[in-house]
Amino acid sequence: MRYTFKIISLSFLLLLSACAPFNHDYRYRNFSSEEFINKNQMAADNLSKQLLDRSKNSATISPVIVSSVVNMNALQTTSSFGRLVTEQISARFSQLKYNVVELKLKNDILVKNNQGEFLLSRELKEIAQSAKAEAVVVGTYVENTNDIFVTLKVVRPTNNIVLAGYSYAIPKAANIRGMLND
Repeated sequence: MRYTFKIISLSFLLLLSACAPFNHDYRYRNFSSEEFINKNQMAADNLSKQLLDRSKNSATISPVIVSSVVNMNALQTTSSFGRLVTEQISARFSQLKYNVVELKLKNDILVKNNQGEFLLSRELKEIAQSAKAEAVVVGTYVENTNDIFVTLKVVRPTNNIVLAGYSYAIPKAANIRGMLND
């Protein structure tokens, strides 16, 4: 009788554990490169869709400048994470047939300690005008214990009107945490 009770109890515990929700805790495992790229591409796709819904033609919103995605708590700094998000957003806009101006080749932007391309608001209009850019993608990120929240906006530089916006979260996985510290 005791043996039967133990088997039934063990079976019940196994059954309950199978019903438990899958743990997506990335703190101790990596977030795949494919997942990271897909999240960023989905963000660019969403921004593009919003722009196309507004204008019905991407040519009316080209060229585009993509500024470095910066730390929301220190707007003059970024990290490998912010720079990589910037590069992936820029590449995706190019794939979507936007004319993307490569800021690394321009001399009239603020580049601080090889951290990234920062567009200061007072210089935004001048830089966009010299590049003939009709839109600027700007972004911030902020981290908490488990995630990094990214917000991207497409801004019209002549009047600072936000034309599109998108927010998403990247799990703060072991391999992602390393990109936040440099």
